[in-house]
Amino acid sequence: MPRALPILLAASLLAFAEDPPPADDTGAKVMERVNVFRKLAGLTPVTLDAALSKGCASHAAYLLENQENPATRGLGAHNEDPKLPGYTKEGEEAGRSADIHYIEPVRAVDGWMASLFHRTPLLEPSLAKIGFGAVENGERGWFVVVDVMGGKGGGKKPAGKGVQPVVYPKDKQKDVPLAFGGEVPDPIPEDRDDHAGYPITAQFPPGVPVKEASVGLKDAEGKLIECWISTPDKPADARYQRNTVCAISKDVLKPGVTYTVNMAAKVGGRPWAAEWKFTTEGEAEKPPAPPK
Repeated sequence: MPRALPILLAASLLAFAEDPPPADDTGAKVMERVNVFRKLAGLTPVTLDAALSKGCASHAAYLLENQENPATRGLGAHNEDPKLPGYTKEGEEAGRSADIHYIEPVRAVDGWMASLFHRTPLLEPSLAKIGFGAVENGERGWFVVVDVMGGKGGGKKPAGKGVQPVVYPKDKQKDVPLAFGGEVPDPIPEDRDDHAGYPITAQFPPGVPVKEASVGLKDAEGKLIECWISTPDKPADARYQRNTVCAISKDVLKPGVTYTVNMAAKVGGRPWAAEWKFTTEGEAEKPPAPPK
């Protein structure tokens, strides 16, 4: 997520707030939720940084104060205009480094993880600190700002020999959600019914060429599942793809099913391939009873 071209998660609920919740409480819960996903992905935990959080709180307050201004709509929510009230330099920097959402803060983390472009910064191996700020407005919801770029430095790369991508869902992971959460920019604009599956991603280290990537997804019966595939050399959006290979099934994943992922590419000029399995949440559908 380049600083110059930030991205914004799509949400139907455009909610803003008057008073922020206690940052030491809600922010800690957001950090804990982020670390749940990082642990699943085999990454080191992040900490909540006071300075980054101050910028996030400033940016959330700016968005609240200017909520009726068209400049804060869409991707503009990541910017600050010095001519508008509430502008601060630290808030401007936080906005350009942030994931932004409009629902309850802990649920917002789950929403970002159900996307492509907002998931990858949360699973960046070098991420060591995050910032958090949010404002609430009664029944209208939230304005949540989490700095996912300003705290890089100190994280550890995935264990293993050679180039190791961060894959998610992880091998043998259970209770994987079923559906894509939606985001802006949209990595699957061809989707017309909003029923795509939970993204499958493999994030390779920056600077390592990843070419000719392919992904296969099969259900428990070995049936190949149709997916939208995006890769570093065939990105869904070149601005935000990073060095990530992603597969998003063209229909929502089925509950209680163990899926198999086969991924291959030329990584750093050498062949690379991996296979892993994950199981979705819920109970598997029972076959219809035989006629009597």
